[in-house]
Amino acid sequence: MTADRAASGELYLALHSIVGNAHRELHGAIHELGHHGRVEWISIAHGDIARRRIRTFTDRGRGCTIELPRDARLEDGAVLHLAADLAVVIRVDSGEQLVLVPHDLQSALRLGHWCGNLHWKVEFGEDRMTILLDGPSTSYRARLHDLQTLASFHIEGSDG
Repeated sequence: MTADRAASGELYLALHSIVGNAHRELHGAIHELGHHGRVEWISIAHGDIARRRIRTFTDRGRGCTIELPRDARLEDGAVLHLAADLAVVIRVDSGEQLVLVPHDLQSALRLGHWCGNLHWKVEFGEDRMTILLDGPSTSYRARLHDLQTLASFHIEGSDG
């Protein structure tokens, strides 16, 4: 951890690596620091977790610059700083999503191809795909309506 100075002269905490995860191997350490009010959280939208360079603020107003190497992957609970007096942890806001359930293999392939061509952010599960929305769900649903003649699927939790 180092301090960077913004153009305004304000100091930012520079974070350059992921130390571990607060939900797994660092749970005990983060829990203990939390009892003493020494954990600060950075909320990041799910759509931004692939970014390597982010300027943001913790929940307590501390300015931070995140500059991670290419092989680092942000996730919920990622600890970017851990010391005796402070921990800085990532909290991922998953945002709005649509869950698509293809009815057969051919439809799954067509759905994947369709979503890829539209450059949608998608997470693939065993029998479903989750689209991470960057805009109104109505826009995504309208595009998916066009696909219904080519693929058999339903949107989970929806009649459509």
